[in-house]
Amino acid sequence: METIQWSEEFSVGVEKLDQQHRQIIGMLNRLISTPEAQDTHSETISDILTAMTRYSLEHFKTEEGLMKAHGYPELEEHRQEHIAYRKKAIDFSTATSLGVESVPQILVSYLSEWWTHHILDEDMKYKPFFAKKGVG
Repeated sequence: METIQWSEEFSVGVEKLDQQHRQIIGMLNRLISTPEAQDTHSETISDILTAMTRYSLEHFKTEEGLMKAHGYPELEEHRQEHIAYRKKAIDFSTATSLGVESVPQILVSYLSEWWTHHILDEDMKYKPFFAKKGVG
C-alpha cells in the first residue's frame, strides 16, 4: 500500500485541525511503511496503533469542541462518524489481542481509507462553515 501524501486538498482551513490531520497521516504513513505490518504480533505496529488511537481521540475532542463552540449544525452527524471509528478501533484491538492473522492488512487498509474519506469528504463539509465564521 502506498503512503498518503499531504496536499492542500486535505486542508480544512483551520490550522489546528490541519496540524492534527498531518500528524495522523504521518502516523498512518509510519504504519503503512512498517515492514512488520504483516506480523500480527508486532510490537511496533501495536505501539503505532496505540499512539494513533490516543491522538485520534484528542483530535476528535478538538474538532467537536470547535464545532460546538461555533454552533456547527451538523455536529451530531459528525460525532457519529467519530463514534463509529472508535467502535471499529475497539474491534481491531480485540481481534489483535485474539491473534487474528488478517488484522494487520485489514487494519492498515481500513485506517487509510477511513482517514482519507473522513478528511476529504466529511471534514470538508465544515470548511466553508468555519471560513464564514472566521475560524482559521
